[in-house]
Amino acid sequence: MHLLVWMLLVVGSSVSLAGTAPQGSFDNAACIDCHQQRNLSLVRAWQSSAHARVEVSADCVVCHGASHENAAMRARQDAVCIDCHGGQKDPVVHSYSTSKHGLILRLEKKEWDWTQPLSQANYRTPGCAYCHMQGGGHNVAVRDVGLLRENKAEIELVQDTMRRVCQDCHAPRYITRLFENGEKMLALARMKVREAQALLLQAREQYSAEKLEAAEMQYKKMKSVHLRNVYLGVAHQSPDYQWWHGHPALDGDLLRIKGFISGLERVKKLP
Repeated sequence: MHLLVWMLLVVGSSVSLAGTAPQGSFDNAACIDCHQQRNLSLVRAWQSSAHARVEVSADCVVCHGASHENAAMRARQDAVCIDCHGGQKDPVVHSYSTSKHGLILRLEKKEWDWTQPLSQANYRTPGCAYCHMQGGGHNVAVRDVGLLRENKAEIELVQDTMRRVCQDCHAPRYITRLFENGEKMLALARMKVREAQALLLQAREQYSAEKLEAAEMQYKKMKSVHLRNVYLGVAHQSPDYQWWHGHPALDGDLLRIKGFISGLERVKKLP
């Protein structure tokens, strides 16, 4: 009996020393208890990320599953992100899936070797985890979504972060040109929103909130949906979101707001 226990201890120690992952089903607390002993910085990066800093929205089990079987492969693929980020039709997801990167991934993903670590940069085109958890990092940052405000410090931080990802495949000069074009695209979008804002500020002095309701609703959509579409189009390099769901939609918003206010002015002038 003593011999059997000793043998089991030896076998158990060998497995542990070899780094073999234990079998079974685990909850998030069990994952953290074990992994913080093996890689504390990884756990702390997740704890300070957008997925866990305020409240836990994506934990170990959500991204990796409840067991070690294919845990890393599962988290590297977009499906696990899409489920939580609004589904295929949400602009965050759709702007990427309609980009060149997204189209290549959709066409080829079944043939890829997902056992490759993201840190080795061996994927032909980036998916969600490749860009947002670059190198297998777990600190998914929160970005300021106040798109009307131009924050140079934040822009530089975002560009520095993205440059490290883009340069896995693209030349520095090309990346810089994309960043410059993106900032110009956003500046033009902000200009359209501010023009609408100025029109409404003047109109509020002349007309009641009830009469301006349609124009205010259009302005709200302009800021919250179509300006954001331009941002997503730039971030994900999606022409559809830059030039179809973004700028043309903003042009339409501005024209409609002008039309609403012009209509009120014509009614006001009627005898």
